[in-house]
Amino acid sequence: MWSPARKAFTVLGTTATVTVLVTGSGAAVTEQPHRNGGNDGPLRILISNDDGYRHSYIRQLQAVLKRAGHEAVVVAPAADQSGRGTGMTLSSSATIRAERAEPDIWSVTGTPGDAVNFGIGHAFGGAKPDLVVSGVNAGPNSGSAVNHSGTVGATVVASEAGIPAIAVSADADLTNPQDRYPSVPQAAAFTERVVERLVETARSGALLPAGITLNINYPAKPDGPVAFTNVGKARNITVSYAPDPDSCATCYKPKLVYDPSAPEPVRNADTTALAANDVSVSVLTADWGAAGWATGSRPPSTKDVKRTKTRLTGLRP
Repeated sequence: MWSPARKAFTVLGTTATVTVLVTGSGAAVTEQPHRNGGNDGPLRILISNDDGYRHSYIRQLQAVLKRAGHEAVVVAPAADQSGRGTGMTLSSSATIRAERAEPDIWSVTGTPGDAVNFGIGHAFGGAKPDLVVSGVNAGPNSGSAVNHSGTVGATVVASEAGIPAIAVSADADLTNPQDRYPSVPQAAAFTERVVERLVETARSGALLPAGITLNINYPAKPDGPVAFTNVGKARNITVSYAPDPDSCATCYKPKLVYDPSAPEPVRNADTTALAANDVSVSVLTADWGAAGWATGSRPPSTKDVKRTKTRLTGLRP
């Protein structure tokens, strides 16, 4: 049976109602306190991505987190939503179909943001997740690509809801067409170690400071350390458009162009770390505001960032 649920969003003073169709059954669970950290048992982890719930890389990440003892549930787009950024479905006439496709796996016909927003309220029977992890993405989300990444966008939606979040991506090996992303298993394992480190160092507090997320980029051939990096500005990923007269006279096909050697003006950038085969860990803010602008009170504070770095120091690829 389909059961309709209605969710209202307010945008610039206008309320838009989206009908959400939900399928799948499960016993009702009473709302539980949101742990949001501490070493008091396994975490409730919502896993999403922008490549779709069927993608093998999200399944690998789920398997790793489950083996570590966590309650890991996939809530991800029904189809590829790469490049959708922080987008969400807000049209008053839109309908989103959300289906429990398999045990602990939900399919949502929307953006990564839609999937996370739906999953926060539904994946754990009414209890909020303790953590959102997005990935493992096929390809890096570094430099200017961070602004458009659906993988990162999923974590922004989580952060807006007050839930700690981690985005993880695996860099491409352009020399190996048979296996473009050979380090996905390592990236998934590293993510699990990051989660465990956050749990161990939370001391019954928050897994991450309010208002920030982690963005992990794992190299295709790791042979360096874990680097704490700034978000770069290099345009490693761009799009070109080729005429497509077979489709229509005014049609064009987008073509993704990946240039890992694009110039990087930012010091200690994520793109530079990847080029050196280092694991890149960056801190992102959900509002993209300039740190300290106007009042200096916007989180995260310098103390928050430094403490997060200290908590993660010593991790190995």
